[in-house]
Amino acid sequence: MKNLQRDENRVTDCASWYQGLAGQQALLKLDEMITEYLSEIFGYYCLNLGVLSGRKEFLKDSRISAGFSIGGSKNKNDVIAIPEQLPIAADEVDLVIASHVLECSHNPHQVLREIDRVLVPEGHCILIGFNPYALMGAKRLLKSLFKNKLAANKNDSLIDQTNYKTRSASHVRDWFSLLGFETLEVNYIGFRPTIKNEKIFTRSAWMEKWGEKLLPVLGSLYIIHAKKHMVAMRPDKKVWQTPFVLSGGKVALNRTAQRVRRTNFQN
Repeated sequence: MKNLQRDENRVTDCASWYQGLAGQQALLKLDEMITEYLSEIFGYYCLNLGVLSGRKEFLKDSRISAGFSIGGSKNKNDVIAIPEQLPIAADEVDLVIASHVLECSHNPHQVLREIDRVLVPEGHCILIGFNPYALMGAKRLLKSLFKNKLAANKNDSLIDQTNYKTRSASHVRDWFSLLGFETLEVNYIGFRPTIKNEKIFTRSAWMEKWGEKLLPVLGSLYIIHAKKHMVAMRPDKKVWQTPFVLSGGKVALNRTAQRVRRTNFQN
């Protein structure tokens, strides 16, 4: 129960980030990028899982026949469940959109195993996560650029994300690789600092353009597009060996066989 309560708190904290200026801007960019991803993905079922599980915009222009969401809230999700134990049969889902499921779980490896289990062979996963390297440089840059404004607006503060564990995109790619997934693409979005002052946030719009070109790994969010591959089971090597055939000629006999031969076959 303690783990479940902690996970719910993490989900609440992650969701609150999207209520701010940076989060709202990131959502618009996410809608755009996921629409681009889905333009090349076909299938019957899509599962929307995690903090953004109830967001209908993700599937607005999708070629997937049917989409449903799983989460902890009854208001915005079709099914209430935890990502560590998905109530779905194996090999049933063509696409999983998973948002912050690793940060919000006490057992992230199990979450990825469940995604692997429910996906069909050659199915796709779009995973959204917070980039742990994003705010390290952004806070310092913000203070140097707008230190006078921040001093004048003491009520404005940076939103701190400390109640959940973030993992780098390269770390998550390694986890996907161990499960047999191929990482098709990794993108970063959200290069403006997480601040509450709308005027400062608007003035820092130039950071989005230059961040994508110069320092993409400093984006607030990463989006990993991975594809599940089935590993073909290789038959035992012995099956392919040519059976041994005795040919004519002398055959080596052990001592017992030699004695029997002398006793029964001597002239």
